[in-house]
Amino acid sequence: MGHQISRRNLLRTASGVAAAATLGGALSACAGGTGAGSTSSKLTMTWWGSDDRHAAYKKALAYFQKKNSDIKIQETYSGYDGYFDKFNTQIAGGSAPDLLQMDTALVAQYARKGVLAPIDSYVGKTLDLTGFSKTLLAAGTVDGKLYGVPSGIGVNQLTVNRSGLEKIGVDYPDPEWTWADMKKTAVDVYKKSGGKIYGVDDVGGGTLQAFEIFAREHGQQLFSTDGKKLGFTSDTLQEWWEYWAEMRKANACPPAAITSAAHNDLTKNAVVIGKALFTFDTGVYGAGGSITSATLDFIPTPQGDWSGAVEGNYVNGGVLLSATKASKKVADSVKIMSFFAQDATAIKDMQLQRGIPPTEKARGLISAGLDATDKRNMAMADYISKRVGKSTNVLAAPQPPPQGAAQIWDLLFQSNLAIAFGKKTIKSQLGSFFDQAAGILAK
Repeated sequence: MGHQISRRNLLRTASGVAAAATLGGALSACAGGTGAGSTSSKLTMTWWGSDDRHAAYKKALAYFQKKNSDIKIQETYSGYDGYFDKFNTQIAGGSAPDLLQMDTALVAQYARKGVLAPIDSYVGKTLDLTGFSKTLLAAGTVDGKLYGVPSGIGVNQLTVNRSGLEKIGVDYPDPEWTWADMKKTAVDVYKKSGGKIYGVDDVGGGTLQAFEIFAREHGQQLFSTDGKKLGFTSDTLQEWWEYWAEMRKANACPPAAITSAAHNDLTKNAVVIGKALFTFDTGVYGAGGSITSATLDFIPTPQGDWSGAVEGNYVNGGVLLSATKASKKVADSVKIMSFFAQDATAIKDMQLQRGIPPTEKARGLISAGLDATDKRNMAMADYISKRVGKSTNVLAAPQPPPQGAAQIWDLLFQSNLAIAFGKKTIKSQLGSFFDQAAGILAK
């Protein structure tokens, strides 16, 4: 069994760009139209996910209602596609659910439009967040107020074909590795495979998730606090692109054609097709299991190896549970949030269906029932979470992303691809990137 954070969430919500591009207009249309909330005698709750996630939620909620007979829950659920379109329609029509599963990439937009209820006043009372780190809670925090409880932890890491490394005799890297270490390992893979396999896919060169860590290691965020500007410098992006240009030159990563083919198509990912042994795409393992028969393992995104580098990794919140501001049942919704956060039965019912559990207590409760790959995945998330928590030189967790973040993600990928194909020089693409990004964020 694999954990149930979708590729959309892991790859893009980690950098905060899942589906954000399509919802700005809908939110603007719905501004001020949050409606009167549910008029049903039942508390309405909605979520997206797989059939396994649906079954887990239903089982846990049945137990909750046995323990809280005064709260009756009307459940609705679907896949991700169309989920927020329906939510926007409900907001406009005054029939929004009381409690919903919220995307961390969209929480800021909905909170600032007055759709979601701040829940800070319940913390320490009916909302027990014992074991949740401040860094993790930042995923549901907008402008200093808490609007959602994280369901799990997401960290920035690579997925590794461990059996492939063993087959060609390349040592597994130390989890404290640096960008220089990754280049050396990747070159070793190419040489020891006789030039048949590259080390790491070049998706890393254009993936916001990977670049975000690199920028944070330079002490820079992806976006300014108000979301109106980029938070990193041209020098940092130039250094990033130069690193990947060197990787391609050294045969440490595949040619641009392989990178291009894998864009938004996991079946063509370099690790999946056997052309690389490391990938920044965490979707290779997730959403119900692996799409490759290789033995997979996980390793943190490399650390900065220059003077003044800071801890760039952070813990994000997977998905959130949020209450709508117009609801008459916010207090009951908060009780359900607390139930999923702390109740042992609920934690065991959910397993990894909403991601790797957010607290050490919860991770300990489910560890015995996991398969070997899930255990390795959870162990690495736990490792990174503890490292970030103990670090005295760590950048603050990023703010929820602004509208337009998805377009920035695509712009970075396409820019990297133009450089990789030799259509643009790094210098010329830098100017173009910052000009286009400024236009996107100014809207």
